[in-house]
Amino acid sequence: MVRENRLRKEQEVNPLTDIWLRTRETVRFVIDRKSAKYIIFLIILTGFASGLIGLMNTQNADMQAWSAILQALITGPIGSAFGYFLGAAILMLVGRLFKGTATYQEMFKALATAQIPQIWLLPLLIVWAFASPSTFFADRRDVEGDPLVVVMSLVMGAVSVWTFIIVCKAVGEAHRVSSWKGFFIVVLPGILITLIVLVIVFVLFASFFN
Repeated sequence: MVRENRLRKEQEVNPLTDIWLRTRETVRFVIDRKSAKYIIFLIILTGFASGLIGLMNTQNADMQAWSAILQALITGPIGSAFGYFLGAAILMLVGRLFKGTATYQEMFKALATAQIPQIWLLPLLIVWAFASPSTFFADRRDVEGDPLVVVMSLVMGAVSVWTFIIVCKAVGEAHRVSSWKGFFIVVLPGILITLIVLVIVFVLFASFFN
């Protein structure tokens, strides 16, 4: 009976919608149940969204909306895949410090799943690029106060914050540790990299003045 209830709950999981509020359950469902084809599907869509976001604020007034979409569709998934490959390795190793047990494959799936909220931005980004390319590609300082820019900035800011929370929970679930440990696993590499950069800069300045 317990097994049947668990299987029924798993069948009811829709990663594209449930990732927002049922994060850990959704991530576990994808890790245990979804194939490589589904992960590729997520990489393409999340990469597409990331590619479009990367083209914003480029001050490229000559770029056409269709050209930006084509470029994002080609380069975005490649960049996202590379980020997932590298990020999964780093977070898997850092998680060992917190007694995490995730394998590389599990962490890779968790990271791709955690970026699903970016997919929901795709329709908005595409419409924005076609409807108002002058604000989509413009320097934000040049269009400050524009109603469309203000609304989209708020929406993207909210999605970014929630995505970070989802990533922390996803990493925690992949490692089978708490979400708080997932948070520290996520931020620790950034802190270490920042410290290394600061040390290098300090050494360079010290060497220059000496």
